[in-house]
Amino acid sequence: MTSLLFDTSVLICHLRAEDPRCTSYIDQVAHGALGGVVAAISAGELYAGETLDADGESVLEALMSAFAVIPADQTICTQAGRLLRQFRRSHGMGLIDAVIAATALTVDCPLLTLNVRHFHFIPGVVVINPLLGTHPV
Repeated sequence: MTSLLFDTSVLICHLRAEDPRCTSYIDQVAHGALGGVVAAISAGELYAGETLDADGESVLEALMSAFAVIPADQTICTQAGRLLRQFRRSHGMGLIDAVIAATALTVDCPLLTLNVRHFHFIPGVVVINPLLGTHPV
């Protein structure tokens, strides 16, 4: 079964009901048609939402239960540090994106993201925009 690493942007798009194409990918994970993984740091981003209340947290927990959460272990953190060192100045990469990219590289999954520009330049990271269903050049 094909697996994808879901970026925070896609999960937020689904939670806000911004575009049914994001929800379609999540439905495929929920029904077992697609493997879905999430970087632990993305879970942290979601739980940090300023407007997240108890009901929203319940919805978030239900969503996260469909995914395997990949912890940021030593391998991922080392790779993230290397990516950050390489791309911080040239591409404005931040630590969270570096950890997500390092997770994609470590688990060898394409990255499903709405923020293609944050990742397209990283060698070895296959980026898919759920709104286009394409790999950018």
